[in-house]
Amino acid sequence: MLKTNFKKSITAIIILISIATVTYFIINSNAGNLTSQSDDLTTNVVDSIAPNDPSILNPSITTVTPSVTQVVTKNPTIIDAQNYNLDITGRTDTSAQLQTMMDSLPKGVSIKLPKGTYKIVSIVKLKDNITIIASNDVIFRGVAYNTLFSTGNNNIFQGISFQNCATALRVFHKNGLEVINCRFTSNIKFSAINFYGASDSSVINSYFAGIRKYGILIDNDSSDITIDNNNFDNAEVFGGYKKEQIGGHVYCLNGTNIKVTNNILKNSGGQGVIFGYNSTTGKGTTNSVASNNKCEGNGQEGATIYGGSKKVTSGNSIINNTSKNNRFNQIEVWQSNNNIVRGNTVAESITGIGNLGAICLFDTAGTTVTGNNILSAQNNGIAIIAGTTNTTVSDNYIADTNKKNDINTPEMGNGILLDWNGKSDPKYITITSNVISSSSAIIDKSGVYSTSKSNHNNEINNNIITGYTYGVNWYALLTCG
Repeated sequence: MLKTNFKKSITAIIILISIATVTYFIINSNAGNLTSQSDDLTTNVVDSIAPNDPSILNPSITTVTPSVTQVVTKNPTIIDAQNYNLDITGRTDTSAQLQTMMDSLPKGVSIKLPKGTYKIVSIVKLKDNITIIASNDVIFRGVAYNTLFSTGNNNIFQGISFQNCATALRVFHKNGLEVINCRFTSNIKFSAINFYGASDSSVINSYFAGIRKYGILIDNDSSDITIDNNNFDNAEVFGGYKKEQIGGHVYCLNGTNIKVTNNILKNSGGQGVIFGYNSTTGKGTTNSVASNNKCEGNGQEGATIYGGSKKVTSGNSIINNTSKNNRFNQIEVWQSNNNIVRGNTVAESITGIGNLGAICLFDTAGTTVTGNNILSAQNNGIAIIAGTTNTTVSDNYIADTNKKNDINTPEMGNGILLDWNGKSDPKYITITSNVISSSSAIIDKSGVYSTSKSNHNNEINNNIITGYTYGVNWYALLTCG
């Protein structure tokens, strides 16, 4: 059984925001060993919290639609701050004046605010079909633990900066939000954008930094949300945390058809992107894709699919991403079925990072892992563990595993590992046409290794293994019958 010394002991600050008031409290969570990843890893969030393209989930599709820069072209109404007594210096609270202005506007109007800093203490509620445009010279600044805006349907924000708040945009059972060329910075304590029961929305070409918990949080049956071509980047590796955090740049607890594409996802305290599940509602994430993202230096995994013991998250794809030097596994499929992991490039070149495998498959069925490039791994290249079944691992390139130079533990440092991990042995696994090699010295491990020597109806064939002391270990061969 492969074990790990890491444990998750996390204090999660959860901010609960009602329609008009803000309260917050602290929950302590001890989630146990990483090898058994507790069902309580996620929490129910009560903060008031693009187009369909199902072909991207088809394994036969190898390309992803490139990002498109979207710019609002409406002729905006120029707002005169004096007409609404707006304080644009940031010295006094101008929430009431902003609300009065918003209430006076007709639906469908597009406005351009004057340059300045607007201090917001009370939440500002928007009507439907309101567009707010600036030239990257308007700052909405909160007071640390408040929500700035509650959106209506079909609101657009373009060229706006949001700072120093709990949540910048609360999208509560609304549709059609567009966020374009905006900035979310300077100590956002909970979530920059909270999609709760939201749909048909997009966040494009925006910048996120100094986010303490969630960059974008998605929950409560949200659907058809596109997160494209954004830069999420905290200043310090792992978000500056010594221990992994519950959080992430794009954190989907429950939704469908969520597209996370062409983003930089760097230095979160938790995952770069996770398609997870809500342990309170028992609902997960389905039919979603993370593609062409760069995930690096995150405090848990670069990209994760996680469904809990009931596997309520399924049918998602991690395609063509680069995932390097995140704290634990670079790509992880954990208790979730029928997923695709294809065409990704992963690497673990820094001592002290990595966990079970650069790509880890934990208790998954019907998942396909193909065409990935594993350039280096501190432990195993691909770990297939904990009762994973009916899974195909093919046409991957795996190099330079066992960078931590473990010479005493047979199940560590191999090209591909089959291991029971305290649950059950992998069964009906196809491992074929992979290239496993060392770029320098002989690695005193196996290209393919199994901790079981019983027949589990596996198929291991047509793999090219060089630079390892053992090719396919005889235990692994015995699992094929």
